[in-house]
Amino acid sequence: MSKTRYLAGLCLAGGLALSPAGRADLYSAQQAYNKQDYVQAFAQYRELAEMGQPLAQENLAVMYVSGEGVKRDNVLGYAWALIARENGGSDAMQNIISQLEPHLVESMLQRVAAVQAQFGKAALQQRLYPEILEPGQAPTTPPDPNGCTFLKPANPDDYYPRAAIQQGLSGNVEVQYTVMPDGRARNPRVTFAMPLLAFDAPAANVILKSTFKPRTQNGVAVPCSMVVRVKFVSRAGIANENSPELKKLADNARPKAVAGDPSSQLAYGMMLEAMASTDPAAERPATWYLKAAQAGIPSAQYLVGSPMLRATGPNSADKVKKGLFWITKAADAGQADAQVDLANYLLSQPGDPANRARAYDLLEKAAKSESREGKYRLAALLASDADETRRDPKRALGLLEQVMIDKELDPTAFEIRAAANATSGDFDAARNDQGRAIRMAAKLGWDLAPQKARLAKYESSAAWTGDLLAL
Repeated sequence: MSKTRYLAGLCLAGGLALSPAGRADLYSAQQAYNKQDYVQAFAQYRELAEMGQPLAQENLAVMYVSGEGVKRDNVLGYAWALIARENGGSDAMQNIISQLEPHLVESMLQRVAAVQAQFGKAALQQRLYPEILEPGQAPTTPPDPNGCTFLKPANPDDYYPRAAIQQGLSGNVEVQYTVMPDGRARNPRVTFAMPLLAFDAPAANVILKSTFKPRTQNGVAVPCSMVVRVKFVSRAGIANENSPELKKLADNARPKAVAGDPSSQLAYGMMLEAMASTDPAAERPATWYLKAAQAGIPSAQYLVGSPMLRATGPNSADKVKKGLFWITKAADAGQADAQVDLANYLLSQPGDPANRARAYDLLEKAAKSESREGKYRLAALLASDADETRRDPKRALGLLEQVMIDKELDPTAFEIRAAANATSGDFDAARNDQGRAIRMAAKLGWDLAPQKARLAKYESSAAWTGDLLAL
């Protein structure tokens, strides 16, 4: 199960699970300070302050001025008090500013300016933050004119689960996928679902059965990534995004979120996401995700970074760089969805063996934490990696078996199994699986040339190497 979706379930249950200690977050920083472990507290507050967390910036200013956990430095204390004040810091910050300002000479002010240039609000907006539109505000970056768009979306009603209809259950599912040059989707991956699991397979089916206008580059169709929200709306309206239960949960989470509690900020953002309001004046989930991400919550860092990592079109390089910052933070903290996203990104950057080794390590960690996407991605690599030393078809088949129930509508899953069987030398099984994948892909309108080329390999008792999930 996606860790993000698991977290959504915990939000609905009224609680949140934090990642293990060992990385900076506001809770552990405050705990270290209360235990008078000032060196550890300072290190964590500094990491959070440099991401723009206001309370961490305040505490950093105080610790510099007081010499707690660090050599006393009034200049840096003043600099961080200015930055904290800019972000709505307390009157205590103004007291520090007022007391120290008369004593600063030009060389000191230059040090202050250097800190502001790197970590001030404007600097972080340019270097780290996503564009979050205020209610009613139009995007400053125009949409990519050559980007992916729907041509003919499939109707979710055609794939509504019978059990959900009988229960009057509605669903809200976010799906990430790749649009190939043939205008069809590949590798649909659920990244958010409410209720959990009930609509995952139908949502993936909607995407597989839709048609798209692919992205073009110099007039040539190329693969591109998309994320859409698939909604299943029951006439009975039970447990849908406008349900009283969901609104009550959001109302309960908001006061603590406003007061600065990071877990509540993430929970409230996810409640807003689930309600998916079309009101242009509604609060933006991304606002609350960013606050929680700045406080060191890995799932929030993933939610902030993932959309930017998929950016295309104008200013996409800057957005991807921002996305990499947050995704790497989350992945390093053990967030499995971030590990999978970062691995996919690294695998898309050819020519650097270190990137590939890092990608494998990330997927191993994701798989070990029971991430189904991590297992699936790792199985694809182990089945047919071009590097013979990395292939492990037996393990690939074992991993694939654990997740096949989630992928049985996707031809690519059977192609992965075919490739693993061929690498193992079982060409009869490889031909059977590849033939099944081709029949499924034909019904979906895919360009069958790559699938048929792989089948020809297996028919000649030869293995195929490459990356079946290459983005």
